[in-house]
Amino acid sequence: MDDGLFVPDCVFCLIASGKCDTSRILLEKESVLLFSDICPMAPHHYQCIPKRHIKNINHLNQSNIPLLMEMKNCAVEYLQMAKVNIGEFVLGFHKPPFNSVHHLHLHVIGPVHHIRFRMKFDPTLFMFKPIDTLIKQLETKR
Repeated sequence: MDDGLFVPDCVFCLIASGKCDTSRILLEKESVLLFSDICPMAPHHYQCIPKRHIKNINHLNQSNIPLLMEMKNCAVEYLQMAKVNIGEFVLGFHKPPFNSVHHLHLHVIGPVHHIRFRMKFDPTLFMFKPIDTLIKQLETKR
Protein backbone atom coordinates (compact mmCIF):
# COMPACT_ATOMS: atom_id res chain seq x y z
CA MET A 1 0.00 0.00 0.00
CA ASP A 2 1.56 3.26 -1.11
CA ASP A 3 -0.78 6.04 0.01
CA GLY A 4 -3.72 5.82 2.35
CA LEU A 5 -4.85 6.44 5.87
CA PHE A 6 -2.44 4.25 7.85
CA VAL A 7 0.53 2.00 7.08
CA PRO A 8 1.27 -0.27 10.08
CA ASP A 9 5.06 -0.44 9.59
CA CYS A 10 5.47 3.33 9.07
CA VAL A 11 6.90 5.06 12.15
CA PHE A 12 5.29 8.39 11.21
CA CYS A 13 1.88 6.70 10.82
CA LEU A 14 2.40 5.25 14.31
CA ILE A 15 3.24 8.70 15.70
CA ALA A 16 0.22 10.25 13.95
CA SER A 17 -2.10 7.59 15.37
CA GLY A 18 -0.72 7.94 18.91
CA LYS A 19 0.69 4.40 18.89
CA CYS A 20 4.31 5.52 19.26
CA ASP A 21 5.37 7.48 22.31
CA THR A 22 8.97 8.19 21.28
CA SER A 23 8.00 11.60 19.89
CA ARG A 24 6.00 14.19 21.78
CA ILE A 25 3.60 16.06 19.53
CA LEU A 26 4.30 19.78 19.84
CA LEU A 27 1.44 21.09 17.70
CA GLU A 28 -1.51 19.35 16.09
CA LYS A 29 -3.91 20.64 13.46
CA GLU A 30 -6.80 19.03 11.61
CA SER A 31 -4.70 17.11 9.06
CA VAL A 32 -1.10 17.53 10.26
CA LEU A 33 1.08 17.43 13.34
CA LEU A 34 4.53 18.66 14.31
CA PHE A 35 7.09 16.99 16.59
CA SER A 36 10.81 17.20 17.37
CA ASP A 37 13.17 15.29 15.10
CA ILE A 38 14.56 12.23 16.90
CA CYS A 39 18.06 13.00 15.55
CA PRO A 40 18.21 16.80 15.36
CA MET A 41 20.66 18.42 12.96
CA ALA A 42 20.24 21.90 14.50
CA PRO A 43 19.11 23.47 17.78
CA HIS A 44 15.57 23.51 16.34
CA HIS A 45 14.72 20.56 14.08
CA TYR A 46 11.11 19.48 13.73
CA GLN A 47 9.07 17.28 11.43
CA CYS A 48 5.61 18.27 10.25
CA ILE A 49 3.69 15.33 8.81
CA PRO A 50 0.24 14.67 7.39
CA LYS A 51 -1.87 12.36 9.55
CA ARG A 52 -2.65 10.20 6.53
CA HIS A 53 0.10 8.30 4.77
CA ILE A 54 1.59 9.91 1.67
CA LYS A 55 4.85 8.30 0.59
CA ASN A 56 6.84 11.35 -0.60
CA ILE A 57 6.69 14.51 -2.73
CA ASN A 58 6.44 12.44 -5.93
CA HIS A 59 2.97 11.36 -4.78
CA LEU A 60 1.59 14.90 -4.63
CA ASN A 61 -0.54 16.82 -7.11
CA GLN A 62 -2.50 20.08 -7.19
CA SER A 63 -5.18 18.64 -4.91
CA ASN A 64 -2.55 18.39 -2.15
CA ILE A 65 -1.72 22.12 -2.12
CA PRO A 66 -4.12 22.82 0.80
CA LEU A 67 -2.39 20.07 2.80
CA LEU A 68 1.03 21.56 2.05
CA MET A 69 -0.25 24.99 3.09
CA GLU A 70 -1.54 23.49 6.35
CA MET A 71 1.88 21.90 6.94
CA LYS A 72 3.64 25.21 6.31
CA ASN A 73 1.20 27.15 8.49
CA CYS A 74 1.61 24.63 11.32
CA ALA A 75 5.40 24.98 11.13
CA VAL A 76 5.28 28.78 11.06
CA GLU A 77 2.81 28.88 13.96
CA TYR A 78 5.08 26.70 16.07
CA LEU A 79 8.16 28.79 15.25
CA GLN A 80 6.24 31.93 16.21
CA MET A 81 5.23 30.32 19.52
CA ALA A 82 8.91 29.41 20.07
CA LYS A 83 9.81 33.08 19.48
CA VAL A 84 12.57 32.36 16.97
CA ASN A 85 13.53 34.29 13.84
CA ILE A 86 11.63 32.44 11.12
CA GLY A 87 13.92 33.95 8.48
CA GLU A 88 16.76 31.80 9.87
CA PHE A 89 14.87 28.55 9.21
CA VAL A 90 14.59 26.21 6.24
CA LEU A 91 11.28 24.47 5.51
CA GLY A 92 11.41 21.73 2.92
CA PHE A 93 11.45 18.11 1.85
CA HIS A 94 14.13 15.67 0.81
CA LYS A 95 13.59 14.43 -2.72
CA PRO A 96 13.46 10.68 -3.32
CA PRO A 97 15.63 8.66 -2.98
CA PHE A 98 17.07 10.84 -0.19
CA ASN A 99 14.16 10.22 2.21
CA SER A 100 15.00 8.56 5.51
CA VAL A 101 11.34 7.78 6.25
CA HIS A 102 8.87 6.96 3.48
CA HIS A 103 6.07 9.17 4.81
CA LEU A 104 5.86 12.76 3.61
CA HIS A 105 7.58 15.00 6.16
CA LEU A 106 8.42 18.67 6.14
CA HIS A 107 11.75 19.49 7.74
CA VAL A 108 11.55 22.63 9.86
CA ILE A 109 15.17 23.34 10.77
CA GLY A 110 17.33 26.19 11.98
CA PRO A 111 18.95 28.50 12.63
CA VAL A 112 20.57 27.94 9.25
CA HIS A 113 24.10 28.76 10.46
CA HIS A 114 23.80 26.02 13.12
CA ILE A 115 22.64 23.19 10.83
CA ARG A 116 24.98 20.19 10.87
CA PHE A 117 25.46 18.53 7.48
CA ARG A 118 24.03 21.73 5.99
CA MET A 119 24.36 20.30 2.49
CA LYS A 120 21.46 17.92 3.22
CA PHE A 121 19.18 20.92 3.72
CA ASP A 122 20.57 23.26 1.07
CA PRO A 123 17.68 24.47 -1.13
CA THR A 124 20.07 25.17 -4.01
CA LEU A 125 21.13 21.51 -4.26
CA PHE A 126 19.38 18.57 -5.89
CA MET A 127 18.34 16.64 -2.77
CA PHE A 128 16.21 19.22 -0.94
CA LYS A 129 13.10 21.09 -2.13
CA PRO A 130 11.76 24.10 -0.19
CA ILE A 131 8.03 23.94 0.48
CA ASP A 132 7.32 27.20 -1.37
CA THR A 133 9.09 25.87 -4.47
CA LEU A 134 7.08 22.64 -4.32
CA ILE A 135 3.78 24.52 -3.99
CA LYS A 136 4.62 26.76 -6.96
CA GLN A 137 5.55 23.73 -9.08
CA LEU A 138 2.28 21.98 -8.21
CA GLU A 139 0.28 25.15 -8.97
CA THR A 140 1.72 25.33 -12.49
CA LYS A 141 1.54 21.58 -13.17
CA ARG A 142 -1.39 20.53 -15.32
